[in-house]
Amino acid sequence: MESGLIGDDRPLPNKLSVGAAVGLRKDGPYMHQATVTEVEPGDHVELIDDASNGLLVVSVPDCTSSRNNHATASEIAYLRDMTVRRNSVLFGISALIVAACGSSDDSTQETSDSATAESSESSAENATPTTLPTDVTTPTTEPANGNPTRYDNVQPAVVQIEAQGAIRDPEVGFSTVGGRGSGFIISADGLVVTNNHVVTGAATLEVFVGGDTSKSYNATVLGVSECNDLAVIQLVTDDSLPYLSWFPTEPTVGLEVYAAGFPLGDPEFTLTRGIVSKAQGLGETSWASIDYTLEHDAAIQPGNSGGPLVTTDGTVVGINYAGGSPTNTEQFFAIDSSLAQKVVEQLKQGDFESLGINGQIVNDEELGITGLWVLGTAPGSAADKAGIAAGDIVTSLNGLPIGDDGSMSTYCDVIRTSGTGRPIDVEVLRFDTSEILSGQLYGDGPIVPTFSFADEIEDEVAVDTTGAAVYSGYQSLIDDSGTLTIDVPVEWADINTAALVFDDGSTAPQITAATSQADFNGSYSAPGLFYTVLAPVADIAAAIDNFAPAPDACLTDGGLIDYSDAVFTGQYHLWADCGGVGASWVVLVAVPADNSYTAVIGVQLVTEADLEALDKAFASFNVTG
Repeated sequence: MESGLIGDDRPLPNKLSVGAAVGLRKDGPYMHQATVTEVEPGDHVELIDDASNGLLVVSVPDCTSSRNNHATASEIAYLRDMTVRRNSVLFGISALIVAACGSSDDSTQETSDSATAESSESSAENATPTTLPTDVTTPTTEPANGNPTRYDNVQPAVVQIEAQGAIRDPEVGFSTVGGRGSGFIISADGLVVTNNHVVTGAATLEVFVGGDTSKSYNATVLGVSECNDLAVIQLVTDDSLPYLSWFPTEPTVGLEVYAAGFPLGDPEFTLTRGIVSKAQGLGETSWASIDYTLEHDAAIQPGNSGGPLVTTDGTVVGINYAGGSPTNTEQFFAIDSSLAQKVVEQLKQGDFESLGINGQIVNDEELGITGLWVLGTAPGSAADKAGIAAGDIVTSLNGLPIGDDGSMSTYCDVIRTSGTGRPIDVEVLRFDTSEILSGQLYGDGPIVPTFSFADEIEDEVAVDTTGAAVYSGYQSLIDDSGTLTIDVPVEWADINTAALVFDDGSTAPQITAATSQADFNGSYSAPGLFYTVLAPVADIAAAIDNFAPAPDACLTDGGLIDYSDAVFTGQYHLWADCGGVGASWVVLVAVPADNSYTAVIGVQLVTEADLEALDKAFASFNVTG
């Protein structure tokens, strides 16, 4: 096993891409950090941008218009450089990555790996320092336990939270990830307030109080709220601890404030000064839906998330959760204490306005993929009980699409309208199993697959059942132009990936695979498929007719059936009892959301194993060029 530090403070590209895939806008100044330990089967981490076209991408929140995040308690992701169909994008390691807007990485960890050490040193050198105000006076002496009464005495009540946990990436196996964020104590018995994105999805929490690294506390999550991006945790201790009090009135523009916390994974406490520049800023983001926020200019960095924004008398006027302004000015964002106090009281009793998800909205209008990308779930939460897992994308709640405006607004509106414990219909896109699942939150069981082509047509086809019921394995094919990709059985070894050439000299990319090309093209005795992409068509049914069998070749006509998935919509047609050998022929014609091309797939079914091959083909076909 190797441990590596991911980090870079270079400006991010406008779009971190996944092949031709989900576009996550990340325009902020930070490439966030987090410690990743690969457990199996491979030990490698690579950092890329759009231009490098590499294998892995670190997914981070938008630090110019979203949370000041160093990968959260769920926020580093392996976004594989594959395509954006249901099974072609594997959203992996993102279920627990502790945040710095929620968190910073374990940058102080020693390692024998020179590359790791160099990365850590480079990140430290390039990071923008968080410094003390130049005119901060020498702190006055206050009781070790109790309520600080000045901004420069709040350190003993501010905590650093380190989260660890194991998450599953369907391609690389299990990994252990961790990171650090901030928080603050609100009662002598160790109640701590922080951000949801700092802790949700973590298997363990270790808390350091006041910058003292010689002693740590375990903690239990009492309640979380992704809609408010707040969480309350309870330190496991018999100690009487110093704590902070809430600001007693509504904050006003010009109020002097100080941001306290432990940014960049550093155990050394930092304090920066500013003023409230807007009392009611926008609160809709891609990971929370808050009525309004405090906008201020007390600088915060990755790792400050969850930490307090205090006034001169040391009272908490806000909880820092986002850094960066859409105009690239030095503005930062905190959750107003007047809103936070009401939520915190609820969270002491359990989850509130929450399904137990730590996630981020993904929205790619061009490809028609929107939803809440699940980075992690809280054990025992409604999402966890329903079987929603890291890497899933929640596409709808109660029939309403999620994230089509780029925010959590609809998601949270449904939760707030439904109320705690009442059933909510949910639909989920799961990449690693190529499935669309549906069911109910607070329902009777877990979500289940909603569609299988094999199940749909199994009763209508008459395939040979004397052979093996499944193939030995599958391979991904790419055509010669690099435009098309599809998965086929390894037994379909007679393959043609050269372009189609039409009578007028024009060409189209195509893939044909079969046990025998000659038998597939000339008879119904060999299983196989062809896949091509043509110009947009106005009439899908008419397009299917172009690929229909000869009039008397098949005895059963299954008719046209509507088709849709997260990317494509169209129709497919089934013909059965073909060629006198009981074979079946299925043609699918589908278009993406922008109707920029037409995908055509024809599959010949001869044996029982071909039913599974049909499902694999329809789930994996994609256009990458």
